[in-house]
Amino acid sequence: MNEAIQLMGICREYILGLEMELARKELPRRTVDDQVRICELAAYFTHCNLQPMHLMLTLRTAVSLFYKMKNFKTAASFARRLIDLGPKPDIATQMRKILAACEKNPTDEHKLQYDQHNPFVLCAKSYQPIYRGKRSNDVRYVRSTIRQKTRARFVLFVR
Repeated sequence: MNEAIQLMGICREYILGLEMELARKELPRRTVDDQVRICELAAYFTHCNLQPMHLMLTLRTAVSLFYKMKNFKTAASFARRLIDLGPKPDIATQMRKILAACEKNPTDEHKLQYDQHNPFVLCAKSYQPIYRGKRSNDVRYVRSTIRQKTRARFVLFVR
């Protein structure tokens, strides 16, 4: 039984992450706000509990997107997390170069709804962070968490 519960948790993390990734790829890239949201989704995906190889892929995507948006401080944190996972030597070298470039100007040009130092879970409906202490609801059937104001619409969707 414990193994089944553990597998459900793994599946939940992958489903949430992949749904978010699909939503990210479908977003338009016309405005800065669109691009900011794309970066937010990429950042949130790096917090899904994935296997190390898959986490490396999400971190590489986040580094690339944040670097292009000139959010160097946050790009550097993703690069450090990736290096800590022990990637292949060529990827590690590439990340060290990006990290060195980011550390020359450790600022973020755009404000995002993302705080890597404040623990959060993701709303399974809106893909918004629910930071510790904020109101949320657990949906027992799917073992996901949703924001309080999303609850009514989501529960109808699950039924």
